[in-house]
Formats: sequence, C-alpha cells, structure tokens
Amino acid sequence: MSPTRLFKNKFLTAGLLVFFHLLLISYQVPLGSKTTLLEKILFSLMAPVEKAVVNSGRALAGAWSNLKDLSRVAEKNQKLEKEIFFLSQENKLLQEKLRLSLKQADLEASLKQVAEAVVPARVIGFDTSNFFRSLIINRGSADGLAKNLPVCDRAGNLIGRTAEPVGAHETRVLLITSEESGVAVVTVGDRMPGILSGDGQGRCLVKYVMSSSPAGLEGDEVITSGFDRVFPPGLKVGRIIQISTREGIFKKIIVKPYFDIRELELVAVLKNTDLILR
Repeated sequence: MSPTRLFKNKFLTAGLLVFFHLLLISYQVPLGSKTTLLEKILFSLMAPVEKAVVNSGRALAGAWSNLKDLSRVAEKNQKLEKEIFFLSQENKLLQEKLRLSLKQADLEASLKQVAEAVVPARVIGFDTSNFFRSLIINRGSADGLAKNLPVCDRAGNLIGRTAEPVGAHETRVLLITSEESGVAVVTVGDRMPGILSGDGQGRCLVKYVMSSSPAGLEGDEVITSGFDRVFPPGLKVGRIIQISTREGIFKKIIVKPYFDIRELELVAVLKNTDLILR
C-alpha cells in the first residue's frame, strides 16, 4: 500500500474514532435534565423530518378526499347528462307529435266540407331507391282505400295516386314525378291538352304536344283535365317553367309541381271523387 493511501486510511479511522468518542461523551453529559446531549441532537435532527412526514400525510389525505369528492361529482354529472338527454328526446318527440296533430287538425278542418270523400293520411316512408317515385301512407283497405285514387297535399295540389300494393293499413302512392305516372292535364289559359309524367328527378313533362301548336306558354298553370277518368278535373298540378321545340315533332314542356316532397307529412286521399265534384 502506498504511503499516501495509508495516510488517508489512518486519518479516516482516527476521525471515526473521535466521532464515536464524542457521541459517547454527549450521551453521558446531562443538560440540566434527564435528556442527554445525544438525545437533544437526534430530536433536533428528526423533528423536521417528522413534521414533513405528518404534513405529507395530511396533504395526501386531503387530496384523496378531494379525489373522492370529484369522483362523486363526476358520477352525478353523468347521471344528470343522461337525464337531460332523455328529457330532451322526450321533449322533441312530444313537440313533433303536437306539430303533426295540429297539421292533421288543420287538414281535416280545411277538408271539412268533403269529409266523407277525403281520407287524411300520414306519410310513413318513401321509395329508398328514388324519393320522387313513390311513398307509403298509413291508410289502407281498412279505411276504404283502393287502387287509383287521387292523392293531394294539404293545399289540394295533386301529388299522385294510390297504387299496388294496398294493405289493410298501408298503401303505396305513385307520385306524379315518377316516370311510371301518367296524368291527363290541360293548361288553364289556352286549354292545351297533354299527358303529364315525371322525369324521376322531381319535375314533370307534358308529352304529346305538337311543336306546331301555338298553345302553351312558360308560366302557364297546369291542372288535371279528367280525360283519364282517374283524376277529377281541376286539381292543381304545377306550372310550366320551360318549353323547347328543338326535339322532333313534339314540344319539350317542363313543369314544376306545386307540392314540395320535403313537406309531405300529411296528405289527403280522394276516396269519392263524385262527391267532391257535386
């Protein structure tokens, strides 16, 4: 072992001996009471540690209590949110039910004079492949409905006719905007006759009007003529928005229907057209 290292070891050993000797002396020296100097030193050293431990314990206890309080508050908030959600949904359903009830009452009041001939119905579905083709109403054979009865909106504008299938409580309605429809019509002004069918995109076409015919102008109103013996004469259909004579021997006449498919919630089925026309 080198002299330097030997010196350091001896110095460290001497220091430790002196330290332990002082500890023994301090333990034996009284401070005016039974408490020794060593005990006093240890108390002074450990008091701050104990204080810190106690304060930390209190802080943790407080934090845990706050955490439990927050958990209870969060649980209550979740319950309140669920209650608010269901109350909101219930409120919306009640409002919708009231709105439809008022509309149905309005429809029945407007058709009071022909109550025996008209069956109010509610739209319960549309053709999913094309909304402008057909819809389903909540009336059927149990309500006296059959095939080929005219159907109008709340304002009395023609929207189509009943078609197969006709169930006991549901019926399909073929719309005039469907390419499968056909309605005998005339214009109000010059009585231009034609057959109206749909384009499948929300509008209608008046067919078989000769290009050489002077009848028919943009803006003219189109109504049913009654010549097809399905629709009574005089039902409002729509208004001409465009006329073209560039396609063969017939005019291309585009009609915008009066009814709005977005507002078809309640409709009127004309069960007895003879009674309506009296």
